[in-house]
Amino acid sequence: MVCLDTDVIINFLRNDKSSVELLKKMISEGKVLTTTAVNSFELWKGAYRSRSESGLGAVEKFLASVNIFSLDERSSKKAAEIFEGLASRGETVDSLDVLIGAIAIQNREKILTLNRKHFERIPGIELADLR
Repeated sequence: MVCLDTDVIINFLRNDKSSVELLKKMISEGKVLTTTAVNSFELWKGAYRSRSESGLGAVEKFLASVNIFSLDERSSKKAAEIFEGLASRGETVDSLDVLIGAIAIQNREKILTLNRKHFERIPGIELADLR
């Protein structure tokens, strides 16, 4: 399984050739595609911002095709631990990325993202290769 970050999903929805090929390859290899409720929020936010009916439909269709991990108590606790650990060292990471990372860690998922720098500082995170 691999947990898709919002940027990868957006590129796929925009028919970016390399993103489409990558996700098709992963599916053909039998990988189960997942994302998080936080990524779902980010996708819906962007779709509503664009005020595009086709964008809303594309998000709905895509999210119906993947497993979505929720933000549960274990993930919330892990996110708080990560956030405060980074903050105590003077490092900042976007709160939403910390939530996404914690959900992935708690579900033993690798994150597939184009924004590796956003996630590399999160202890315990595994990043999937873009190949």
